[in-house]
Amino acid sequence: MLKNFRQKRMTAKIESRFKPLFEPIKINKVKLKNRIVMGPMGLSVPTAEGAPSDQAIAFYEARARGGTGMIIISAAATARSADEAPPTTPWLRWDIEENVPKFQKLAEAIHAFETPVVIELMSSFGRLGMPKTMNKIAASPKELTIPEDHFPKGFVIPGGITLSAPKAATIEEIKEVEAGTIQAAERVFRAGFDGVEVNANMSYFTSSFVIQRTNWRTDEYGGPLENRARILINIVRGIRAVTSPDFIIGLRIPANDFLPDGAKAVEFATIAKIVEAEGIDYVALTYGAYETMDRSIPMKDGEMAESGDARVFRKMLSVPIFIQGFHNPELAAKAIAEGHGDVVMLARQLLAEPNYVNKLQEGKTSQIVACDRDQLCMRRMFYGLPVRCSMNPEMGREARIRDGKRRPLKRYFQAPLEHLILLLTAKKWFMTPLMKIVRKILKKIGY
Repeated sequence: MLKNFRQKRMTAKIESRFKPLFEPIKINKVKLKNRIVMGPMGLSVPTAEGAPSDQAIAFYEARARGGTGMIIISAAATARSADEAPPTTPWLRWDIEENVPKFQKLAEAIHAFETPVVIELMSSFGRLGMPKTMNKIAASPKELTIPEDHFPKGFVIPGGITLSAPKAATIEEIKEVEAGTIQAAERVFRAGFDGVEVNANMSYFTSSFVIQRTNWRTDEYGGPLENRARILINIVRGIRAVTSPDFIIGLRIPANDFLPDGAKAVEFATIAKIVEAEGIDYVALTYGAYETMDRSIPMKDGEMAESGDARVFRKMLSVPIFIQGFHNPELAAKAIAEGHGDVVMLARQLLAEPNYVNKLQEGKTSQIVACDRDQLCMRRMFYGLPVRCSMNPEMGREARIRDGKRRPLKRYFQAPLEHLILLLTAKKWFMTPLMKIVRKILKKIGY
């Protein structure tokens, strides 16, 4: 009774313009208390074995405590091929059975706040991969070039970056990826998570199959739309078979890649529609690709609604649509009310303000710390530094603050070096080849 009274009092404080964000919604049979979801970011801070660290647990716990309706944890490797070719930091490992009990602790910490949690599965980095020992594979041998002027704000990469072309995956390798992803999902299920998200966005392995620009195959995985969707169909079908009807399966796919020879909303939505028939429970929309990173990390609110791209998916699909790029809660609520999507995903904004949802719900909008979109978090991740937020000094230190621990002595030596690296990387004369030296230095000092 007391809980119901508190809920009614809380609901009364919500301003009418924000109410669409606080209408409950079900994803499969899992109820979300609001429509604000934490989108996936590469911030999981794994242990050496690929399990969630105490810091990872504290980080996600803080966002669950802050009222977030659901959390999507980023890029968990489903096979050694993903862990062997990361472009930046180490990743959570779901291909290791011994990690399952440690993941259970993470799920329990998030569930303590009645917040569902989903894992984004990363089968392989595909065209983006920078392999240590293994060949990187993709649908076809299409190299990846990120032009200098398509990096996000704050990145100065003279001449851009061109990565080596991947090897065209054999049928056997594709089947191995499918099987590994399905097996990882079964571990996620046993660890007590609410679901998984299959990614087909950016320039990762699965996304290379989706459009003809990166898929020149003539076998069962190339050509018509149904063939290009086959890897996603097989993965979703397999996950459903080894989990349960109530287990959430999401699909992450671009709404538009903004490439002249890429694909627009209708083609991506048609792929999603084909996969929907296999039993997915939501579709999460992103923008851009690695070749158009400046569009995948929006610098202003509402582009996905303004363009009409999200509405294409909303009209073609029956499952809930998750949309990105709405830091402003008024614009987010408006986008939902107008039918552009059903749920909004926040990423950087929840780094700056873990209590975003609670403050919004309690009518404390003036106290919300806004993300400045200066990309400090992204730049630090890119150069292998611990991720921090320029607006939130506690971000990345949640476990230490929670446990009342003092700053480790080594940080007094590391922090100045980090600031120097970021200063240098913002200069035109800091040429791209020096990035390799930077990474070697970081490994030497313990990152």
